[in-house]
Order: sequence, then structure tokens, then C-alpha cells
Amino acid sequence: MKISHFTLIELIVAMAILALVGLASSAALFGYHRSHGKVASLSQKLERNRKLDKVADLMSNMIPFYWRNEVEDGGQTLVFDGREDELYFTAMRLPDSEGRGAFIFVHLYVDEENQLVCDYKDTPLLPWEEDDEGRDEGVKTAVLAEKVAALTFIYGEYNEDDQVDWLEVWDQEDDEYLDRMPVAVGFTVEFESGEKLSYMRRTAGISAFSGLAQ
Repeated sequence: MKISHFTLIELIVAMAILALVGLASSAALFGYHRSHGKVASLSQKLERNRKLDKVADLMSNMIPFYWRNEVEDGGQTLVFDGREDELYFTAMRLPDSEGRGAFIFVHLYVDEENQLVCDYKDTPLLPWEEDDEGRDEGVKTAVLAEKVAALTFIYGEYNEDDQVDWLEVWDQEDDEYLDRMPVAVGFTVEFESGEKLSYMRRTAGISAFSGLAQ
């Protein structure tokens, strides 16, 4: 009975073929994971940008809205506070079958976890009640973006030449801006990766008086 044996050359060739197959499989698997990672990253960015677009469009419906201010002897105060890195505003929206009214009250800021956050409420979200214990009742929170390095706002004001000057703060305590809305509001989000996104929207109402919710 004749017994066949593999020669050394045949073993080397077989091992080489197995090594090539393993290398090709590894490359294909790495390519798949890399492509999948790129698609997932792109999908996350698209979803993030969709949320930011939605908030920016909501700013287009920003209106003057007044509410009783117990801190200021119960007088009526404009529910708007434009800071360099934080914004409170009121906007109009369409009521729906779920009982949501025509107004939405919004607070935009970056939290301690470097997330761009939107707090919103169907009833007044008042900037002068930031430290009140019952202030968060009914507030809903949406995370718009993560890994945010900086958030900056700018506020447009017409000058004497009908040109727009841009301010870093819209100070309600300044008599020049008291009970007035900026003509436009812009904001820039800078991410830890170095990416920047900027938005600019005209406001829906800039007069000192609104017949709504007086």
C-alpha cells in the first residue's frame, strides 16, 4: 500500500494560500466596518443638523410676548433674554390635536456635559425665574448636539442708516433695548472637532407692543 506525503513545498504553498485568504478576509471586514462607521457618522450629523435647522426655523417665528414679573413688582416684562451664550425666546406655532397651544417657550444653552440643549414648554418659561424650585415643572428637554465646544449668539439692530449692527448681548435692563426685540438673531455652534455651524434668522415681531398675552 502506497502512502502519499505532502512535500515541504506543498505545505508552504498551502500556508501561503491560507495567509492570503485570511488577509483578504481581514481587509474586507475592516473595509466594511470603516464604511459602516462613516455611514453611521454621516447619519448622526444629518440628524443633528435636522434638529438645529428645526430650532433655527422656530426662531423665525420669534415674537414679543409679555408676562407678569413678580420680581419687578408684578409688572409686565418681555419674555426674551439674549445673552452671549444663552437665549430665551417665545415663538408661534400651529396648535395641534394633542392640545398644544399656539405658543412655545424656548431656552437654548450648553450644559455641563457639553451638549447643546433646548428646554421648551407650553407655558411661559421665564428667564427671571431661573432659580425658582418650581420652574422646571412641565419643561421638556431635547439634546440638539453633543461635543459642543462653544455656543455664541448675535443680535441684529437697525442703526440710523437702516443698516444692521450686530450685538453680543441684547440687554433688557438697558433702556435702549427695553421691551424691544432684535430684528434678527444668529447663532454659531463650534464643536470639539473644530467643525462650525452658523444660523441666521429674522424675527417675526420686533415692535415694542404685542396684542398677544397682555
